Amino acid sequence: MKKIILFVDRSSGEKGRFFLKVIQKRLPGIKMQVCRSVTSCVTEINQTKPYVENLIIVFFTDNDDRLDDLYEKKHIFQDKKIVMVLPQKNNREISAIVHRFFPRYFTFMDDQYGDLCDVLNKMIVQ
Repeated sequence: MKKIILFVDRSSGEKGRFFLKVIQKRLPGIKMQVCRSVTSCVTEINQTKPYVENLIIVFFTDNDDRLDDLYEKKHIFQDKKIVMVLPQKNNREISAIVHRFFPRYFTFMDDQYGDLCDVLNKMIVQ
């Protein structure tokens, strides 16, 4: 069975709560682990290593600093199925960093996450 690790930092506020609500509503019955810090996310990924082919990681990066924190740990996320939610559309620096993660899909915080949920459903079925 596939497992989704959702990284939503504890400081993400209302936008983070909305994101989690949508994901949990649109993907009922899917095993999910919500991580509220980069450290807890890294720990969860390391504990799931034997089952890495069944793992999908979703990063909800609510600001540039959070993206930088994740980028420092990029080696842990290599060769993983990653989906990202980014803070801003018109920031070339963020776009450059995101592509270094090789995400399967990315969107922005102002999205309603319908397409994101569709992508996750397809990844779960594969």
